[in-house]
Amino acid sequence: MASNRSRLSLRARLFLASILLVTAALGFAAIGFERAARRVVVENVHSHLGARSVEIQNAVLRFQRERALTVRNWSEVDAMQLSLDSGDPKFAEDFLRRSIQDQGGGIAAVALLDASGKVVAAVRASTAHELRGTPLDGQRGRLLSTAPVQAARGGKSATAMGKLQDVDAGAPDGPAVVLAAPVKDFSGDIVGVVAASISPDGIRALLGDIGANDRTILPAVFDAERKLVLGTPTMETAPIRTVVEAPGTPGALEEQQTDGGVVLAVRTAPDADPPGWSGAMIVPERIAFGGLQTLRGALAALFVFVLVAAAAGGVWALGAAARPLTDVTRSMIKVALGDFSTRLQQQYSGELGDLVMSFNTMVTEVSRSRDELQRTEALRREVQIAHRIQTAILPGSPTVPGFEVAARMKPAADVGGDLYDLLVFPETFWVLIGDVSGHGINSGLVMMMAQAAAYATIADDPHATPCDVIAAVNRVVHENVRRRMGRDDYLTLMAARHLGDGRFIAAGAHQPIFIARSAGKVEVVEPVGPWCGVTPEMGEGLREFEFGLGRGDLLCLITDGVVEASQGDGGGLYGEDRLTELLGRVGACTAPQALASVFDEVEKFASVQTDDMTAVLLRRTDG
Repeated sequence: MASNRSRLSLRARLFLASILLVTAALGFAAIGFERAARRVVVENVHSHLGARSVEIQNAVLRFQRERALTVRNWSEVDAMQLSLDSGDPKFAEDFLRRSIQDQGGGIAAVALLDASGKVVAAVRASTAHELRGTPLDGQRGRLLSTAPVQAARGGKSATAMGKLQDVDAGAPDGPAVVLAAPVKDFSGDIVGVVAASISPDGIRALLGDIGANDRTILPAVFDAERKLVLGTPTMETAPIRTVVEAPGTPGALEEQQTDGGVVLAVRTAPDADPPGWSGAMIVPERIAFGGLQTLRGALAALFVFVLVAAAAGGVWALGAAARPLTDVTRSMIKVALGDFSTRLQQQYSGELGDLVMSFNTMVTEVSRSRDELQRTEALRREVQIAHRIQTAILPGSPTVPGFEVAARMKPAADVGGDLYDLLVFPETFWVLIGDVSGHGINSGLVMMMAQAAAYATIADDPHATPCDVIAAVNRVVHENVRRRMGRDDYLTLMAARHLGDGRFIAAGAHQPIFIARSAGKVEVVEPVGPWCGVTPEMGEGLREFEFGLGRGDLLCLITDGVVEASQGDGGGLYGEDRLTELLGRVGACTAPQALASVFDEVEKFASVQTDDMTAVLLRRTDG
């Protein structure tokens, strides 16, 4: 009896010891796991808010720069000069009424001023469903002397924080960003100014689009002096001001008390250019840490489950399982703390051996998946940025007096290696088309180098020779790609300048030039010359040639992705003959119709696109 009671007492003591041991281990793991989880949540919230705050700051900067570019483009149109020369505001007013609605509410009002700063014509943006802006006839003759206007009268485009009333006297009281650009006559003298105010509602709509998929995180932007503090259209301004006006360090995770409770926020440093935009992302603390409550419940359930399992397992299994379970627990804590290098030694057999193997496999896969996800996300963002940059530098809706123009580039990857450009000047215009070897990000970078070099040369002297342009591109590509980057990329490039009366002079090696004459015949001109980027200097092989267009003639410039489109499985290439026959059929169509026909037929012919495809079509309409 005594011996039996001793054995029972021993079992009870072992049982209690096992329960206490498991309880302690689980408690330590739970505490460590929750701390690690809280740290991970804080880091993730900080990282996410920081990335999003930079994103919205960059978005607003792009929004402002696009509007500034629009104002500069408006200042260069003939309608401004005609209104200033004639004194009739209708030329500028009609143009601005059409153009301001294209900004989608981004520009609230725009005004044309004469050299003394008096309003010649002014237009206010109308509601979204209207096609034209509203003229502000009552503001003619009003004197505007804001800082951006003064700077523009001095010859420089300028941006500064001002008021909506600076451009539109009838607008409600409130701050706004004011843009101004000088208007110059043909001799380069400043004869007026175009001034515009950016609509705060347009910036709110932009923030609403950025945060459309995440209603829990609130985006906000503000200028350096916090005169203009903006959130999404549905956000209240007061809580935002509470956050942005409180002291804070850019890039740090801030905890602020607002009327709606505690919030977490990350702000960016002010931009160097006026008005010094900063971005901020705000999230309520209860939402940021809401997942921890679920985690605590899950840990409590796990705690109870393990305790019951330990009691049901019996005293006899406790001693054998104590050591490996302790090892697993310790390793779990390391993993929870972010140490994915921890592994368990393969010193157990049977079920414990399988447990150790499964744990090591799990940690390896989690570590690999985390690293792969980070690399994939970084690459995706880089590709998106490269695609946006490449798309932005292509001419949007090119127009040339006396010609119909249609152009399209369809890359084979997210970033293409083809380029085309149309540069229009008062007395002439240029057409560029080229193809970088290969396609993808590297080819896209070379393409942007070539486009920038060609643009710089032509903008410096619009009457330069095509040979000069090709030679300048060759020097830039060879220096950057061959010597500095150590790569063997090259490109074919043709540059053509209009001499007047439908005559062109061109240079550069590229695909043949197709000319569909109005009589139905298609002529093919073979460009000659070396490739760009292969050698430092192009030598005597670089020669110029001429061709001309009569009234109704259609010029077609392509890259090799069009004629080398393949049916696959030995089906052959699309080829120049098919393109020539097609141009003979669509030669009488408009340039946009002919361009659509080219891409439709090539896409139907090819089973899969393996190379970038680009085509530029010009039809002469004058003469």
